[in-house]
Amino acid sequence: MTDDPATNVLGSAAFRDLIAASRVVFLERGDALLKQGAATDAAYFLASGEVVVIAETAYGAVRLATITAPHLIGEVGVFADLPRTASIVAEGPVTAHRIERHRILEFGQNNPVFLRSIIAQLGRQLDCVNRTIGLYTNALSGLEKQEFDPLLLDDLRNPPAQLAEFATVFRRFAGEIQSKRRHEEELASAAVIQQSFLPRREILTEVADRLDVAASIRAARQVGGDFYDYLHLPGDRFAFAVGDICGKGMPAALFTANVVTILRASARKEKTVAKVLARTNKLICRDNPASLFATVFFGVIELETGHMYYGNCGHNAPVVVRSDGSLLKLPATGLPLGLFDDRSAKEAHLVLDPGDLLFAFSDGITEAHDSDRREFGEERLTHRLLRSLGQPAEAIVEGVIADVDAFAGTAEQADDITGLALSRPSA
Repeated sequence: MTDDPATNVLGSAAFRDLIAASRVVFLERGDALLKQGAATDAAYFLASGEVVVIAETAYGAVRLATITAPHLIGEVGVFADLPRTASIVAEGPVTAHRIERHRILEFGQNNPVFLRSIIAQLGRQLDCVNRTIGLYTNALSGLEKQEFDPLLLDDLRNPPAQLAEFATVFRRFAGEIQSKRRHEEELASAAVIQQSFLPRREILTEVADRLDVAASIRAARQVGGDFYDYLHLPGDRFAFAVGDICGKGMPAALFTANVVTILRASARKEKTVAKVLARTNKLICRDNPASLFATVFFGVIELETGHMYYGNCGHNAPVVVRSDGSLLKLPATGLPLGLFDDRSAKEAHLVLDPGDLLFAFSDGITEAHDSDRREFGEERLTHRLLRSLGQPAEAIVEGVIADVDAFAGTAEQADDITGLALSRPSA
């Protein structure tokens, strides 16, 4: 009850006499004055200190409000003959007076103003609760419809005392939802950025009679760190790349866009793979405030001869399956891009004969795991590629990803999955 002279008799001589005849209770921090669900056999006058109102739920305890002395506690339950609706716990040293049920009932009968003050107090509380619940209902509706007005949080800064703790939790809850929504919007923008930098499939039609190429990427989250790229270069050459960015979210998306843009421009400007990678690495290192880096496999194949020049910048070794079933791996020839501006990957060379298959991939394939934490591994990958030899590139990529999915079963995809298959048609 509040100290309102018009409706409150806490300061009256009769109430002081009632307190004088009651038993004094001393509490320390954490001691319970009332227990939720217990019988209401007394009311308490909080003479000094501070207590917190706690609702015990199936999901744990919830702080509802803080009450500071002087305050009468539990009188409504006495008159309504209801069990305790919440627990009252001391926040520090507390002095309270226990007023037995029969005494406070007798006091109410002899002091009608006291009873009216209780009714008036309940009326004010119900009015505040109703208005606050209406405010929360509007706020929840706004959150659900993504039409939440942040100004509502200002209205929740001065709730009734009975809902002070709840209002604090709700403001934090609403703020977290807004923050997560902004994060989701950022991720959606990052995903659009990444998708926009995937190469156009029309490029493959230009080389389809001499090269069969297919690629696929499936992010583990809304925004991934993998990428692939390909382009038709002057001199009847075809360039392709598979990479993995160290990072997630918007920074990784922007870094991916930067790497792909620079790599494409360098591939069109420079004549050799070594110079392409050196230029790309130098430009990335020059403007890399987030200190991100990328593992990249980059290759250029001469369409008429099958001569391929490549550089592996710390990436997973692509697998080459010869038409006779023999295997060859293309290990790293240098460090990832973005680490040191004066240390770029070296160039290597091989010849892809008609019927040969090259499969470049990210570690999301070989490191995919099942529910027992076993990895898919390179052995399963090479077995799939041997069985797929002679199939169209698109079928090979789909087959590898299908094998990974079957192996993982119900286990959550932990990393991005990217694969690129490239083969020269057999005569």
